[in-house]
Amino acid sequence: MAPSGGYPSAGAAYPPPSDWVSGGYAGHPAAEVRSGTDWVLWVRVAIAVPSVLVAVLLMLAGIFFPHVTFEQGTASGMVTRTVDLGPEVAVLVAALLAVTALFAWLAKFAIFRVVLLVLTLVSVVSALSQLADAVSAERAVYLLVLGWDILYAGLLGLSLVAPRPR
Repeated sequence: MAPSGGYPSAGAAYPPPSDWVSGGYAGHPAAEVRSGTDWVLWVRVAIAVPSVLVAVLLMLAGIFFPHVTFEQGTASGMVTRTVDLGPEVAVLVAALLAVTALFAWLAKFAIFRVVLLVLTLVSVVSALSQLADAVSAERAVYLLVLGWDILYAGLLGLSLVAPRPR
């Protein structure tokens, strides 16, 4: 090995530390320092997490309530019908996760994030307009939706303004 404080010999078993060679060593470029927050990643997380939670809840509902029985009035009287929800819930969950994956992928494009920001601002204005006429139980839901929309709009705004770390 190399004497202490010196450069390693040509036959050294280990490559030199990256602080000795600013460009790294053969085959391994120097590591770039990532600084800042990747807001696009956080937008993708904000898209994916609620959809995955809804998918989990739908799957649990399909597991614990696989059949729905209801009575239907016909000309000959009341008929009891049972519907199997398992296949429909599975298709619904698959479609929800596919659309979520598509939206999370599209979130890497700035134009899509601009469209999402405009739609979110429309949702904020809608929630604010409905808040005044809401009953007390509905107000809590509108405030929850309003809070989420404001946070999401902030994430979208930061993802458009702040540069992505490289």
